[in-house]
Amino acid sequence: MSCLYNFEVDRIINEVSSRNAKRILLQFPDGMKNYALSIAREIKSKLKFVDVFISADPCYGGCDLAIDEALRFNVDLIIHFGHSPYPIRELNRIRIPVIYVPAFSNLSIRRAVENAIRIFNEKKFGVIGLLSTIQHVHKIDEAKEILENNGFRVIVGRKCGKVSFDGQILGCDVCSALSIIDDVDAFLVLAGGDFHALGVALSTNKPVFVADPFRGECRDISNLVKKTLSLRWYSIVRASEANIFGIVVGAKPGQAKVDVALKAKEYILSKGRECYLIIAREITPEVLLPFHDIDAFVIIACPRIVIDDSIRFRKPILTFGELKIALEGVGDNSNLSSYLRVDLIGN
Repeated sequence: MSCLYNFEVDRIINEVSSRNAKRILLQFPDGMKNYALSIAREIKSKLKFVDVFISADPCYGGCDLAIDEALRFNVDLIIHFGHSPYPIRELNRIRIPVIYVPAFSNLSIRRAVENAIRIFNEKKFGVIGLLSTIQHVHKIDEAKEILENNGFRVIVGRKCGKVSFDGQILGCDVCSALSIIDDVDAFLVLAGGDFHALGVALSTNKPVFVADPFRGECRDISNLVKKTLSLRWYSIVRASEANIFGIVVGAKPGQAKVDVALKAKEYILSKGRECYLIIAREITPEVLLPFHDIDAFVIIACPRIVIDDSIRFRKPILTFGELKIALEGVGDNSNLSSYLRVDLIGN
């Protein structure tokens, strides 16, 4: 299959055949769903006895497995594209095997990294921390070589937290960046967007740049960081005046942190405020709109919902770390990044 990604269809076919699976479920992030029919068609051409289902629901990460659907339709195997394996305790109980296909990109990184070199020379950075999303992580060694051949010292983030590769970062886990935070002048993230790099910038307070293989360019995201921190601080100030809180617990397998939700409940009650526990699979403005009496929401799910989508909600939404700032009070927003750091590596 000729496309931007390596979907490893031959490996999938071998896995399905060797497991004697009769019914499989394909799951894609939204940016890859346009390839779903082609992949299903190729699988069915080789394995005519297999029923292939495609999940049409949104998928945001390796934590977001379609387990409920797999159970309901008696699926023998989940094939999850675009992410690396994610530690989900629920899988041990339900015993549905999952094959993660990272879908490595076929794009060249050279032009984007060479554009980064020009910027780093202008800013006189000497030591670069190198990171990547899963789609480009197989190109980290190549990027490192290009940078080193141009006089930079390069340190690749160490594998830690929930990732599978050295240098890899997730939207909710930037442990790889934190592992080298004291050793670098700036970070370069191989990625097709600013989503992952923003998490690095918020968590490290270091200059962060995106080497985008899709556009062949390098971007400075400092303005995006400033805008994001301003919005977060605005939500915190509004929430500090709230009397009634909704604690929204994510129902997705890798996000159902009930223990954290109960800690938030006890904390809110200890501050003399009122709160209610709410469960939601898709946390959107429309889902929370009916809860008119609630003044602010604490999102106990993916922390990126709060960081990236808060402007869409009518009421302030917070992470657990931001809740503590709102109810304890601080003089300014100088500690905000440190609280975001805690949330982005999992609290």
